[in-house]
Amino acid sequence: MGSRMRRSAGLLLLAVAGFLGVLAVVVPTYLLGALAVAPEDYYGVFRLRAVGAEGLDQASGKVLTGLDVESVSTVRGDPNAATADLVVWDGTTTVQTSTGIVLAYSDRRVAFDKTSGLVVTCCGAYVGESDVEQSGLAYKWPYFAGRRDYPFFDPVTLQTQPMRYEGEERVSGLTVYRYHQTIPDRRVGPVPGGILPAATPDVPAFLYASVDRTYWVEPVTGTPLRVRETQNQTIRTAGGVPRLTALAADFHTPPEETTTHANDLRPTITVLSFARGPAPWVCGGSAAVALVAGLVLYRPRGDVESDG
Repeated sequence: MGSRMRRSAGLLLLAVAGFLGVLAVVVPTYLLGALAVAPEDYYGVFRLRAVGAEGLDQASGKVLTGLDVESVSTVRGDPNAATADLVVWDGTTTVQTSTGIVLAYSDRRVAFDKTSGLVVTCCGAYVGESDVEQSGLAYKWPYFAGRRDYPFFDPVTLQTQPMRYEGEERVSGLTVYRYHQTIPDRRVGPVPGGILPAATPDVPAFLYASVDRTYWVEPVTGTPLRVRETQNQTIRTAGGVPRLTALAADFHTPPEETTTHANDLRPTITVLSFARGPAPWVCGGSAAVALVAGLVLYRPRGDVESDG
């Protein structure tokens, strides 16, 4: 190879080294900055199912037993309310029987940090008819979630309690972290109308609720992949005496939904894992190799070499 060709090849390799060096910094920073944030225009529908449940038919005031029940949650982002750091999501949840009887309905608006997932009080947030201050995590964990406890807001009892890290498992071929939360029985508020359903004479009544939930969270994206949630709600008199079961159900994510979520997440997991892990080393190492080779080829030799 002639000296001119060697020097040209050396210059090219030096340019490649510089480019790869920039990529070593920019690629992980750009990818993480672009992908490791909650989307402003998010839309998702999530289902939980329970068999052998009990629930109050508010139209008749009767407690129904042996029910097949589905809880459907629809979540929509509000891009117009988002800021540089926050997203605002609106959600509705309907619990109904296989025959279409609605046992419970709730709606919610929450703002949270795009990166950490932690709730921020603003933007007209509410839960049902309450403007209770929400805190902790709302819908998702942070990207690259840790093996530790997280505060998590319960929209049923309107309080924040720890989601305790319990271990690592495999779900639908993905590594997940298991978190568990227990909300003890507590008075939530008056029942609709303020009186015991189908009572004569009118008897003031209140709703009590307890929740035991387990979330299996894919840690790279912070996405709950599977959920188990046991809800118990009773209607009691002012003295705290239980009178009716409002809802008693052991909800689970349907297996087919878990599989679908896992398949949807795989491409994002691959990109984010590469950006946070080997990307800087691959680009940086390649840059170093190209730099050394470029310097060797570019520097003049001690002897004079013919271009021919």
